[in-house]
Amino acid sequence: MTGRLALRTAPRETRLLIVYDLSAQPFSVGDLLIYQEASLVIRARYGIDMVDLAIVYDPRDPVVRDPAFRMIDPESFLFHLSYILPAAQVNPHLGSLLLFDSHSRLETFVVNSGQEYLVWPDLRLYASAEYLFYYCFNELFFEHYERHGSLPALKSRPAARAWADAFVDANSDGCVPATIQLRRNPVNPARNSKYDDWIVFFEHCAKRYPVKFFVICARSEIDPRLRELSNVIVVKDHCTGLEQDLALIEAARFHMGASSGPGTIAQLNANPYCKFGWKINPALLKGLVREGHRYRFYFSGPFQNWIIEEETASMLIGEFEHIWGALLKDLTRKAEPARQTGL
Repeated sequence: MTGRLALRTAPRETRLLIVYDLSAQPFSVGDLLIYQEASLVIRARYGIDMVDLAIVYDPRDPVVRDPAFRMIDPESFLFHLSYILPAAQVNPHLGSLLLFDSHSRLETFVVNSGQEYLVWPDLRLYASAEYLFYYCFNELFFEHYERHGSLPALKSRPAARAWADAFVDANSDGCVPATIQLRRNPVNPARNSKYDDWIVFFEHCAKRYPVKFFVICARSEIDPRLRELSNVIVVKDHCTGLEQDLALIEAARFHMGASSGPGTIAQLNANPYCKFGWKINPALLKGLVREGHRYRFYFSGPFQNWIIEEETASMLIGEFEHIWGALLKDLTRKAEPARQTGL
């Protein structure tokens, strides 16, 4: 690609063009959400307003070669693409969404756009075809956090968030709302949720805690036993899509579940969460904080954790109670002014 793919100081009218190259980056909701966070960091650095997202692929070989994506072939690619595209909506500064079925067409578009765009990844990163997950966390996010003490939050569009708030209010029965992401992928089972342990966990909580669990998963991942639990709402029974699932994670008081996909948005917001079975080497990530079996990012709060081990029923109960204790303290603190004024 041309030298136009180089970050520079941008005039105010410049837009940011984020290029998601499916020949180098995974066909993944989680990774696309991380790219959205990268766009918010870059636009803040260069004082840019609007962000355009360009997705580029080779129609003969549309996704990276990985067992997790082997069901996606040239004929079915656009069908599957429709699932991940709503992940673009959690960028409050999103302008245009562009789709290129040729790298050369993308490069021609960038050249012909003149001074309209600042482009990321830059030329070096684009040409290297490097997986940019680690670059985002170790370089881009780390530098922003050191300068500002926080990261920009991914946020749903107002309409999606309003729907999520209304859905939670209508279905939580006065209980504390929590989202749970479960995973069951026969093509890539390494990170699948342990459904038997989750069922034991839900049954344990039903007798003890005023919590309503909103389970987020694909229709094919629904376990019929979930529908028999009084403290569980299976959100796909209400015909939700990805954008609504992401908004529900924002609207809930905390999140637990699989370390993949939609749950990534919890990592880039302020609510407590705990994710399980993350298949990653902690040594590859900069600035991690470890407390016993829990890990958290340098930008995360003390109740925003992920765990390498696969979940068990006892672990789920322990992590829930860890978060629940923090929520009780927060609710008590917020109730104090009302008590003091007699309200």
